[in-house]
Amino acid sequence: MTALLILFFTALAALFAGLSKNRKSVQTISLIGSLLALASVVAGPVRGWDDMYASMFVFNDYAMAFSGVAILSAALILGLSGWGFRTLTSTLGDNYGLILFSLCGALCMFSYTNLVMLFLGIEILSIPLYVLAGSRRDDLRSNEAALKYFLMGSFATGILLFGIALVYGSTASFDLSAIGAAAAQSASSSGMLKVGILLMVVGLSFKVSAAPFHFWAPDVYTGSPNLITAFMATVVKTAGFAAFFTLFATAFAPAASVWTLPVSIIAGLTMTLANTTALFQDNFKRMMAYSSIAHAGYLLLAILSVENTSADRALMFYLLSYSIATICAFAVYIVVSEQKEDETFAAFNGLSKSHPFLALVLAISVLSLAGVPPFPGFFGKYFLFTAVFEKYPALVVLAVINSAISIYYYFKVIIAAYFHKGSESDTALVLPGGIRLTVSVALVLTAVLSAAPYLAFTIFFRN
Repeated sequence: MTALLILFFTALAALFAGLSKNRKSVQTISLIGSLLALASVVAGPVRGWDDMYASMFVFNDYAMAFSGVAILSAALILGLSGWGFRTLTSTLGDNYGLILFSLCGALCMFSYTNLVMLFLGIEILSIPLYVLAGSRRDDLRSNEAALKYFLMGSFATGILLFGIALVYGSTASFDLSAIGAAAAQSASSSGMLKVGILLMVVGLSFKVSAAPFHFWAPDVYTGSPNLITAFMATVVKTAGFAAFFTLFATAFAPAASVWTLPVSIIAGLTMTLANTTALFQDNFKRMMAYSSIAHAGYLLLAILSVENTSADRALMFYLLSYSIATICAFAVYIVVSEQKEDETFAAFNGLSKSHPFLALVLAISVLSLAGVPPFPGFFGKYFLFTAVFEKYPALVVLAVINSAISIYYYFKVIIAAYFHKGSESDTALVLPGGIRLTVSVALVLTAVLSAAPYLAFTIFFRN
């Protein structure tokens, strides 16, 4: 609760600070607030204060761990914002405030114990993003992204609400524990509950961009401003899967026979369709969009392993390693593409010779995303696949095959940076100090997670 309040008041402060048009002050306020919120998460919940709201949300180790991942990701993105938002003037405070308000929604999704709070968290997360996606008002692609995201998000919310209504009609409760107790008694006989669960699977699959409900993601990711795309691919993804896992581990686990087959099909279809489609992409952001969809397919395996006591830790580590790698990749892309005005892989040509540091960051990022050892992405996949292998070995084999396929399109970036010749003007690329510092922090985190992958478990999961 402390972190949530800190972020809320920081968002208000950023909005008012934006009136001064002082770029550094707005970024500094947002960063300080994010770091204070992260510190409160690491310190742990305040007993008594946080327990007052247990009927709607609870701040246990699970909620604090995922809150830490999301706030850390947002802080890294805010560290890039001095360059990423450099062209903004009148809407400067609005962008920072909306990012922080969206982060408040994510924290609600990590800690909810009631379906009403789940819905509120999703809406608090999503509504600022509809605006942020279209914040480049003079760009038609940004306008298209905002409209498409709004329409598909509203459609998904309607399906999710219909499912919540049917679940309530069957169980007479919005409380997750009460729903779980009722599901244990009526899962085999209540058609209303079965339909409600399946509709909620569809609604949440839209939110996490799982196939076949993913078609909005490539266009929205491509058209949105680069920093907002990075936020969607990391913080929003983390919030969606943490909420997905909480719901099915707490409320719908007794009715596993209803949803395991549909979720298995969605997981297999998502990872296969996304990886094969990504092979043919030449636009970096569009490739990263399909990469994000593919990772959604892998992450759905955690939902199938809700009965495994290590599944929540595996999910947390995977999202942490994925988020850091994705933010680093976008940091390099933002520096290179916005100065070269090139969104294709060719923008990275010769990067190893003109800017070895950026090339190294890019290589480490995509290797981690591909799951190549000894980078954190490998350990994330190892923990996740191990948790689900006993019950779904075929899906794990399919996931490993798809991980191998993904190496091909991830290596396109490395090949461009290290084996293609760049132009003579590449040496003129400017590497802003804020991006250098942020990426350096992310690299240190990557090194720590590679050397001690269990460390993330012990920091947040104290029990």
